[in-house]
Amino acid sequence: MTDPSRAATAPVRIDITALAAGGDGVGRDAGGRVTFVPRAAPDDRLRVHVVHETASYARAEIAEIETPGASRVAPPCPHFRERCGGCQWQHVARAAQLTAKQAIVAGALRKLAGVRIHPIADPAPALGWRRRARFHVAQGRAGLYALGSDRVLPIDHCPQLEPALDAAYAVVRAATPPDGELALVLAHDGRIAVATERAWRGAARLVGRAGIAGVLAGDVASGEVVLEIEPGLWSAPWDFAQASAAGNAALVAQARSALGRGPGRLLELHAGAGNFTRGFVAEGWDVTPSDVAAPPRPPPGFVAGAAHDVLARLAGPWDAIALDPPRTGAAEAIDGIVRAAPRTIVYVSCDPATLARDAARLAGYRATDAWPLDVMPQTAHVEVVMRLERAAV
Repeated sequence: MTDPSRAATAPVRIDITALAAGGDGVGRDAGGRVTFVPRAAPDDRLRVHVVHETASYARAEIAEIETPGASRVAPPCPHFRERCGGCQWQHVARAAQLTAKQAIVAGALRKLAGVRIHPIADPAPALGWRRRARFHVAQGRAGLYALGSDRVLPIDHCPQLEPALDAAYAVVRAATPPDGELALVLAHDGRIAVATERAWRGAARLVGRAGIAGVLAGDVASGEVVLEIEPGLWSAPWDFAQASAAGNAALVAQARSALGRGPGRLLELHAGAGNFTRGFVAEGWDVTPSDVAAPPRPPPGFVAGAAHDVLARLAGPWDAIALDPPRTGAAEAIDGIVRAAPRTIVYVSCDPATLARDAARLAGYRATDAWPLDVMPQTAHVEVVMRLERAAV
């Protein structure tokens, strides 16, 4: 826990040796204690203020950059320099970001014997890739949380947004949306849906401006709020969808490749709106998609239910199981997957640590390949597609 008498102490020198999974730079102090530093870059030599410490690690803030690392660059967004918390790595060169993500995945999967970790894919543009975004509104001003706080930093322009989405955000922001969360999503045809957490009397006036097709204000909809973000894939502003269209295309293609050609019976857990379903069907699989709740336009054959319940309810046998769980992983479904005994498992993960935990628990299966993908540049986020095979008896 933090010792208030020792927090914000006199600066100490730290050499940054790596970037950690959460986005912080990491190094060791003179006593060898691991220290995490936000907005640090590899090979930086820093003077830092320790703001939180335990027996095993400390957290610190940069007081001075004595010697910048070779990968430190000027961030392209002025809001990043104002400590916007939306991105973690705008100050790190793209090549170094990719190296860090590759190392993070390798570190997380190091205990899985025999898994081949492929070179990281880099399908998304460095900026302008976001087709969906969430903002916070406080006192009528929209923005993002400042780094390490719940204070809303007003944002007038975000270079991470696709240009059409950024233009629509500017229109929404100028209209003084209600306090709370604000969400926008861009369809493949250029139309945009907007949602606000609370009711908004002026919402209907936005429809038709800057490509805005519909606004969902609280529970009142004006116009169209469920849009086709990709052919055959529908989403509303509050729904989950991969943020980058180019990144998602690469992720879907990699999952298809990892699964291979059908025919066969495939159970898809955490299928959502069917992001991977379409590709698996195209590979010749007989797919049963499932998730906790049905999306606005569910794919054919959709089964609603928690993953462990679906595994218990549906009769196999399954030739393969594919899953794309949330960041917390699929711990509740592991035993059911093992009992189902598919020949192949394809696991798509946004957290290498929970992927490693779950893969280790899949008794009787061997992780053969892992493919990292950087689908969200300038952030610490990394996706991994893993293929597991049932061990020969």
